[in-house]
Amino acid sequence: MNALTKTLEIPAFDPISYDAAVRAATIRAQHSFFDQHVIEDEFGCFLAIDEGDYNALPQDLIDRIVHSVPGMMADDFDEANIARAASFMSVVMDPEWDADCPF
Repeated sequence: MNALTKTLEIPAFDPISYDAAVRAATIRAQHSFFDQHVIEDEFGCFLAIDEGDYNALPQDLIDRIVHSVPGMMADDFDEANIARAASFMSVVMDPEWDADCPF
């Protein structure tokens, strides 16, 4: 065998686990301040991880990220774009209370 030749064993793409991981990351991102990442493990399967679970992600996880979904929760005081922050909140109006309110 030639010393310059190396056989790489690349696992086949698994579309079912990829789709499941992307769906899980998208759903989790709606209720998280942290980004959700889809990573590929050494067996070719895909997993969704929450960036908040790991503090700063180690380099080996960063290298395996294949898709990211930004966290979608926003604090109304921290968000520079208040319209975006307000879009994540639901507000209930009480007309009777508003009519009695002195201010």
